[in-house]
Amino acid sequence: MLYLNVVPIFVARGIQNVSTYLIKAGFSPHSAHFILHSKTRSIRLDHIEKLCKLLICEPSDLFAWQPDKDENIPNTHPITRLKKNGVEESINNLIADVPFKQIVEIAAIIKEKKEEALSAKTKKEA
Repeated sequence: MLYLNVVPIFVARGIQNVSTYLIKAGFSPHSAHFILHSKTRSIRLDHIEKLCKLLICEPSDLFAWQPDKDENIPNTHPITRLKKNGVEESINNLIADVPFKQIVEIAAIIKEKKEEALSAKTKKEA
């Protein structure tokens, strides 16, 4: 079954009060609740777009897939790429016990990747 899986993205972004965040971003309290608790059976395309813009992600990042018990889909099927394995952690939890010198190295790598992405975006727009 395909389902909305946005909590790990909020955790990774360090957003703690997700419901308030979504409401301030323009979602109704009802929609925010259903998005947050993956209880929606359908989602509007404009909500997907708004979430992607807010969370700086792609639509496929918002969804996860778990096969039904009696379902037998080969691992080569494209939908299997949406299987989520493991628990995503916030960056703060991931680096909590990493030595400071390595945190500086990680920060440099992140900065470099951001600059590469910005450069690629600028070239694409030109």
